[in-house]
Amino acid sequence: MEYALVVLWLAAFQALAFAALPIAARLFVRFPDRGASFAVPVGLAVTTTAVFLVGHVGFGRWTAFLGVAVLAGLSLVVLRRETDSRVIRPRGYAEAALVFTVAFLLLVAVRAVDPAIVPGGGEKFLDYGIYRSLLRADALPPADMWWAGDHVRYYYGGHLMAAVLTHLTGTAPEYGYNLALSGFYASLVTAAYGLAAALGDARGASRTTAGALGAFFVGVASNLVVPVTGLVWLVPDPIASGIADRLSGAIDGSSASDLVASGLSEFGYWAPSRVIPGTINEFPLFAFLNGDLHGHMLSTQFLLVIAALGFAYYRTDPGNRRRRRVLALVALPPVVALLTLVNVWSLPTGLGVAWLAFAFGPADPLTLLPGVATGARSASVPDGGTASPGAAVAAEARRIGAAFVGAAAVGALAVVWLSPFVVGVLLQSASNRSLGVLPTPTTATGLLLVHGAFLLAFALFLWPRARESLSVDPGRFGVLAAALVAVGWWLGYPVVVLVVPLVVAGWLVLRADGDVGYETVLVIAGAGLVTLVEFVYVEDSAISGRFNTVFKVYMQVWVLWGPAAGAALATLMSQRADFEWSVPGFDVSRGDVATGVAVALVLSTGMYGGLALENHFESTGADGATLDGLAYLDDRHADEGEAIRWLDRKSGQPHVVTAPGRSPYSWSSPVPSLTGLPAVVGWVYQEGVYRGSTVAERRAEDVDLIYRGQWSDRAELLKRYDVEYVYVGPLEREAYADENLDFGRYPGIEPAFRNDGVVVYEVNQSAV
Repeated sequence: MEYALVVLWLAAFQALAFAALPIAARLFVRFPDRGASFAVPVGLAVTTTAVFLVGHVGFGRWTAFLGVAVLAGLSLVVLRRETDSRVIRPRGYAEAALVFTVAFLLLVAVRAVDPAIVPGGGEKFLDYGIYRSLLRADALPPADMWWAGDHVRYYYGGHLMAAVLTHLTGTAPEYGYNLALSGFYASLVTAAYGLAAALGDARGASRTTAGALGAFFVGVASNLVVPVTGLVWLVPDPIASGIADRLSGAIDGSSASDLVASGLSEFGYWAPSRVIPGTINEFPLFAFLNGDLHGHMLSTQFLLVIAALGFAYYRTDPGNRRRRRVLALVALPPVVALLTLVNVWSLPTGLGVAWLAFAFGPADPLTLLPGVATGARSASVPDGGTASPGAAVAAEARRIGAAFVGAAAVGALAVVWLSPFVVGVLLQSASNRSLGVLPTPTTATGLLLVHGAFLLAFALFLWPRARESLSVDPGRFGVLAAALVAVGWWLGYPVVVLVVPLVVAGWLVLRADGDVGYETVLVIAGAGLVTLVEFVYVEDSAISGRFNTVFKVYMQVWVLWGPAAGAALATLMSQRADFEWSVPGFDVSRGDVATGVAVALVLSTGMYGGLALENHFESTGADGATLDGLAYLDDRHADEGEAIRWLDRKSGQPHVVTAPGRSPYSWSSPVPSLTGLPAVVGWVYQEGVYRGSTVAERRAEDVDLIYRGQWSDRAELLKRYDVEYVYVGPLEREAYADENLDFGRYPGIEPAFRNDGVVVYEVNQSAV
């Protein structure tokens, strides 16, 4: 086990955090820890943004240190302008550092017993290939390791962050992959802790309770598949079998249905992330346990930074126009831009959260723009007194429109930051996608299994406040609820019954100045996303239907709802909260009920983590623990491992030719994926998604011709693709006849590496 590297990377993350503390403190001045919980993602955001902008001119280890210098310089500027001598709170920093360290070491332990960067079960070959290509690059964007001669057409911001950290620490990439992943998980958990703590503190609740619950729900909790399966099989078998059949039938076609039907004796960490048929319903613990270095995971920490900036805007006095403009138009755009660079799918959510913060903040969002008078403006009562329904609707429409203007300004400024990426990747990505509507709706069982824990917490928090704030008597409330159920049943969309009410109730209570705050804004954001993907989805060439849409969006819902649930439960548990209620007929207070619900949710949603981690450590064992993601090559692919390491030592990015990767998510195209050296073509399916299947297959046919064509055709193609190395290994021998693989008989080509299973030929282009 590489303990020295663990200490080095932990120190590097904390050094970034310390350097970013003045900036975080200035942005989150009213947070109880003065933004210390966001110092790591803030430091990563500033450093990576600087590297990204400079990297299009030149990229290397020096740009990583330049990015840190920009971070330090910006922090010094903030310190010189800061009038508060307590700009940094040591206790807050120590608390955030402790949370980060615990989360970091947890994932280090997880990765150390299963560090392998393998092609199956995820996107590790794609992610590691982009990461390695970045480490070889002398300018951005990085070369596409699966398409020699062109740059990647994939969002690479997360891989860029990992490459920057690897350059800073001087770490070998096979170790840097797992250490970066551990740090990004810790950054997410710490940001969730900080946001939930700030939300709870603003509501008069215990900030540590809110923070701990928020961190748990984001970093540890799972959906309800495991606890429901456990409860079902606690009853006698004949009854359990009947219940299990009904439950699994409601989600038939998903992996989770098999788990529910068979019981926890068949538990595997994979099944609970596949509840809704034809989709992926990931949550952070599953994603990081699976171990991809993928954009939908790495962007989550920046989504929480955007949510926190929205909260800072929300809490700013309406008369402080300058601070609100700084938060909205100076701080938000670069973070939204980086969020997009890491994961394009998060761009609409980032702008949506900003829009909601503007819409529900106490200040009129139009005052962000020049020439508009400062002041608060009520949506329902624009000029004081009692407004007519028509006036209230008009005022609400005006405020919503003004918030859209503000969000559009943030988006436009983000595009300015992103301009090199927009031209190279974002527009190409959009061209391969279209909108689909009205997919097969998710069943009520599926929605409750995935979101039930959050729905319970939010119902407990919102409904009493809605009834009180809106003065709805129980009779009318019952009629309204029955009508809603009837409409949802008639439409065949359970989301109308289970999720849409959160949007409606949250929106109305916020407008009625009910006893709710920004946590309800996050509830609305998540509920809106869940509702949206039931009716609209992005159709892309990667896979049909709403597979990718639910996959990418549900992770964002989880991250927004986790801190909101932590703050909501802590508020209900707090005896200092203003709102009070009790259970009729029982000597049980609101705090008692909330505490019981919180304990039940922690225990139930924590079951998955307990079982998954137990299985993980038992099945892999701690013997020979290492963070070397390529250590498995010596045992499983010894000959190829030796050849891959030989090629990996080549400087620059010479082009190689290997057999086309026509079987994705299997051992194919290992050379470009594990070295970052550009192959003429790698995974054909994946490149077909980015460039078109016809174009990708045509290039794969060119590679076939290199391996089995006439010499004249081979020579022409080797020149066209500027090939310097021809790889002949087990996959090539399986695909092509042996008599075609002796490249040494051709002029200008000589064997440069040979062992029992692999020959690598070097091509002299001038001789060819």
